[in-house]
Amino acid sequence: MPAPGAAGPGGEVSTGPVVGADAQGSMTGKVVRGAGWSGAARMATQGLQFLVGLVLARLLLPEDFGLLASVYVITGFAVMFFEMGLGAALVHLPRPTERDMSTVFWVNALGGVVFAALVAAAAPLIADFYGQPQLRGIAPLVALSFTLAVGVVHNALLQRRLQFRTAATIEVSSALLGHATTLVAALLGAGALALAYGPLVASGSASVMSWCAVRWWPRHFVSADSFRRLWGFSSGMLGSNVVTYWGRNADNLLIGRFLGATPLGLYNRAYNLMLLPVTQLNGALQRVMFPALAAMQSDHARVRRAYLRAVGLVGALTIPFLVGIAAVADGLVPLLWGPNWEATVPLLQVLCIAGVPQCVGTTMGWIFQSQGRTRTMFLVQSASAGVGVVAMVVGLNWGITGVAWAVLVHAWVMGPVSLRIAGGVIGLGLPALLRQAWRSTAVAFLMGVLVWSLPLLLGVDRGSPWVLLVQVLAGVAVYVAGLRLVSPELFSEVGRLVGGRLRR
Repeated sequence: MPAPGAAGPGGEVSTGPVVGADAQGSMTGKVVRGAGWSGAARMATQGLQFLVGLVLARLLLPEDFGLLASVYVITGFAVMFFEMGLGAALVHLPRPTERDMSTVFWVNALGGVVFAALVAAAAPLIADFYGQPQLRGIAPLVALSFTLAVGVVHNALLQRRLQFRTAATIEVSSALLGHATTLVAALLGAGALALAYGPLVASGSASVMSWCAVRWWPRHFVSADSFRRLWGFSSGMLGSNVVTYWGRNADNLLIGRFLGATPLGLYNRAYNLMLLPVTQLNGALQRVMFPALAAMQSDHARVRRAYLRAVGLVGALTIPFLVGIAAVADGLVPLLWGPNWEATVPLLQVLCIAGVPQCVGTTMGWIFQSQGRTRTMFLVQSASAGVGVVAMVVGLNWGITGVAWAVLVHAWVMGPVSLRIAGGVIGLGLPALLRQAWRSTAVAFLMGVLVWSLPLLLGVDRGSPWVLLVQVLAGVAVYVAGLRLVSPELFSEVGRLVGGRLRR
């Protein structure tokens, strides 16, 4: 058998253990270990981001964050086009050939150069659109990250080989280098540019480390046949990513264009804090669940069981965080970021409640992608994004708080609809999904009401750090006791997952 990454007979490539080769249940152990490593990496990177954000909130102004958020709306959109979902297509293919991987590499590398040049050329237009002359210099700098992100194939190979520990090490190390760069630049007075330097270093270092971990290099140029084969899967991914992106970032675009950089900075910080618990676990599980579900894609009964189990864990671990943050936002925001950010309190509360259905809703992509139904995913998310953008435009009339409420209404209305369609692909009804999540959700909201009411009952100031500490401890105790009472099986599973992560 050829060595991993080497060409085999007929031009096929041995990519290590093929996802799906689970003759004796070895995949289950690998998936569990992979979830642990991916979760630990996501926890570490999000923790770094959170801690660095606390320092940056005191070194930089809301306007600085708003400026970068404005340009990242544009560059983030471009990122999807130069990668085009081809990395996920490599993971999904049973046996990608050397020509397939070389095609993905060159499309990614050449596309990065093209899009960096396009963004740089469009910098004056971006600055004029937002009415922010500083973006003429910031946009080209941010666009350089396109040329540095050349590890798509290497990352796909790490996923196929189930080398989640290596991928986790790369993720944490590159994030550490990037955040260190941002902090140093901010301390030296770089202002908004500090927020651009860090991602550049993180992107470049991640690519270098991926190449060192996976000794693969392209042996061919772009193959038209390979591109057509990959495009059958990735076209739906690309379309879905595009509509999802604008559905989630239309608020940043609208606020930056019509309300200005400072309101966008306030909104963006609140939104990012809300995303922290959502992406903490979901992002880690995405890397594991997609290849795992793809391996068993023809066995819908197994897919349903694995998916429901994951959804239960996601809800039990993320929803109480969101509800808890909303309940203590009055004391949390000034303590974390200082008095300049107190206007984010009502935004954070609304957005956290909006994030509750998103905790489960974001998992529907696991079903569509693992079943190869990316075009169905595109149609579902197109409809959802269209409704969301309309809601945000209406909410804009009431400022950034109105936009936040629009996000909330959209999430609670369209989330169940999208989940119903996704579940139907594997024969899973919406009632079964709701039964899996309702107990932890009900306990979380009960905990939130009690935690929010605690200062009123005690007659103390919500802004006191000591009151915040009591609220947090009380919230943890109430939620743990409540979950153990109403769902002992889920409580035990969460305990095993958390205990295993702590032992690592």
